[in-house]
Amino acid sequence: MKLACYAESMDLTAQELRNCSIAATLSLIGEKWTILILRDVFHGVRRFDEFLERLQCSPAVLSARLKTLTEAGILRKVSYREPGERERFEYRPTRAAVELLPVIIGLMQWGDRHMAASGKGPVELLTRSERRQVRAALVDDADQLVRPNDIEISRASRQAESAAGVESLETPAERA
Repeated sequence: MKLACYAESMDLTAQELRNCSIAATLSLIGEKWTILILRDVFHGVRRFDEFLERLQCSPAVLSARLKTLTEAGILRKVSYREPGERERFEYRPTRAAVELLPVIIGLMQWGDRHMAASGKGPVELLTRSERRQVRAALVDDADQLVRPNDIEISRASRQAESAAGVESLETPAERA
């Protein structure tokens, strides 16, 4: 499937291809351990030792990925100290991390459908209030579902964008 008229109507310049948002995002989060850290953050994992236990990666890899996510404003470090212990840090999601949630859910949905032998993964996502399944979907700016063949690619308008800072957003479990 090709998005409507992409090849015929969009002759992207080399500069536009270098500035591709998908490529830039993948350079930041497109590595296995980074995605799995984000998955675990959304499961409520916050501390280095907890990540290490769940992920079973090397401490050096974990430390490097957490540093990258923190420097990019996707996670924020919050200091804590257990009685009699040295200061340590938790890693909490920022608004930028929460904006990646549809990507993580989309990867999970695709994996459930195409990688799991049964066509169903080990977990499902449900709304708290009505216990309805949650899924990633294509919607327009009026929140209406959009079919892939109804999407057309056009050049983005270059309006000045505000340089708003990254805000913190805690999960519902943390607010409770």
